[in-house]
Amino acid sequence: MNIGLENICKSYKLKTVLQDVSLNFQSGKIHALLGENGAGKTTLAKILSGSIQMTKGKIFIDDHEVTFKSEADAIKAGISIVQQRPLLASSLNAWENVQLAEGKKIHREKLEELQKLWAPSLNLNTKIRDLGGNHRFYAALLSALIKDPSCLILDEPSAFLDSKERDFLYSKLKEFCANGRTVIVITHSMAEAAKHADTVRILKDGVLWRDYQSAKEFSEQYEKESSRQSENLVLEGNSSRACLSFIHASSHPQNKSALLDASIKVNYAEITAVLGLKEAAIDTLENLICGIETEKAKGTVEFTSSDGNTQILDLQRKKYSTAFLRKHNAAIIPSDKTFRAANPGLTVAEMLSTYQKKFSRDFCLSLINEAKVNIQPEESCSNLSGGMLQRLIVARELSTNPKLVILCNPLHGLDVESQAELVKKTVRLANDGAAVLIVGAQDFPLTICNRVYSLEQGYTHLSFSKEGDN
Repeated sequence: MNIGLENICKSYKLKTVLQDVSLNFQSGKIHALLGENGAGKTTLAKILSGSIQMTKGKIFIDDHEVTFKSEADAIKAGISIVQQRPLLASSLNAWENVQLAEGKKIHREKLEELQKLWAPSLNLNTKIRDLGGNHRFYAALLSALIKDPSCLILDEPSAFLDSKERDFLYSKLKEFCANGRTVIVITHSMAEAAKHADTVRILKDGVLWRDYQSAKEFSEQYEKESSRQSENLVLEGNSSRACLSFIHASSHPQNKSALLDASIKVNYAEITAVLGLKEAAIDTLENLICGIETEKAKGTVEFTSSDGNTQILDLQRKKYSTAFLRKHNAAIIPSDKTFRAANPGLTVAEMLSTYQKKFSRDFCLSLINEAKVNIQPEESCSNLSGGMLQRLIVARELSTNPKLVILCNPLHGLDVESQAELVKKTVRLANDGAAVLIVGAQDFPLTICNRVYSLEQGYTHLSFSKEGDN
């Protein structure tokens, strides 16, 4: 299936999400769609899958113009989508959810055949509420595949998959395309696009920013961008002065994967990174490190302030918290920027003035200018794209001249330029003596880190450490 998009626009009352986007998705290929949060990727996918209507523009399938007024129209034309957050009935099992999505009775044998090919680890009889994120994705994928689409759209498909599962998925997608079908993958990961896609298109602020018609062309550019990120970025050396250490820490929250045993050391004047997926308990580790969720935590935390005063905290006694970190001049940038680091109901000025005793419009404007965001302090945070919000939050947190900086999934949702700038800031912070901890280090250049941990099945392992580590 060849799909053509001509001058696609999507406007709402207060903003334009897509502006004159023209693309062609050729059959037999995997097409990656990249861009920061708010760039328009998901909106474009929703238009193509019929869940929302474009303001203007044209869609062509095999050179014939089509109009989609609903998802049913798109499915009838051969287009199925797997949403980033698929709607699944938690009380039903995977088999029942696929039947519900199909809207009619299907033969179990047909679904079992698809399950064996695409999701061999999924038990069709397990209720959705008892499935991990990876198997929920597989259930949603089977719901799309059962329709026998000619075009499959996947919105952030590998968000809950480990590297092995991700490689397996793309191997199946290549087989899917071999019969002249089309795959469109929305992803934030440049590394993933470089490794698996045939073409790469990058949206920025609702327009087509870059168009790579071959994997080789994008891979070469990606290598240049990656090397440029770490070019001239050199840490001045290793430090033996500890700032924050977690020793045999564990946490068993009710609705998240359990953290079983985490030991992590973060030194002043160094960058420490932790790699891991949600299913490996990376979100549980984030909540613990940020002091957000410590009710069911065990283990020890050692914290040494910049003046050399060391405190040993028992996690069971609940003395380690976000307030404790803030008191000791820590900057905390959680992975959920929308509701944890900000709130859509706040104005930009209110969000930026969180740590100011007295409101100053000039101060807010200085942070807005530093973050290179086109917004006024009086406007609502809801008017910001994810990438714009993240840049403002980083500017706010670093304005306090922190001695400890905790960055959670920091590059997710940022474009190439913003990623490079944040990496540079991270190195400058460490060279100025701050302790920097990256939690969820996807796409972060690990070669500039002093220490890299991997989180697997709830356990941390030291994967890499520069000489001189103690």
